[in-house]
Amino acid sequence: MFVTTLEQKTKTILGEMLIRKGWISQAQLDQTLAEQLSSNKKLGELLIEKNLIPQEKIEQVLLEQHIMLGQLLLQERLISQAELEQALAEQPSSNKKLGELLIEKNLIPQEKLEKIIEKQYWQKNGFWLIS
Repeated sequence: MFVTTLEQKTKTILGEMLIRKGWISQAQLDQTLAEQLSSNKKLGELLIEKNLIPQEKIEQVLLEQHIMLGQLLLQERLISQAELEQALAEQPSSNKKLGELLIEKNLIPQEKLEKIIEKQYWQKNGFWLIS
């Protein structure tokens, strides 16, 4: 039985994102993934060692995968840093999600939150590229 671990999913998404950006080819990814099976190295490490991609580009893609909702809201200038910090401070005691708190405080409308959450989803899955 084939079991997909979180680490395997991250590798796949990383590779897919690099291909979508045109930074590596499918053949390069396939060959590196095959080599990875016999090593204890991460996909990004092997790609860097093989001079297929610079470390900065790997780091950029990994950051894009892990962008937080608050970061996106700040990027889109929908809330201020102070508003984000206040909501994050209240979040543990409220047992609410960040978006719920921001809507309750009338800091962002429901429609805007939904669009940002959609952007976050697509970006984490490698389809929404940061310029």
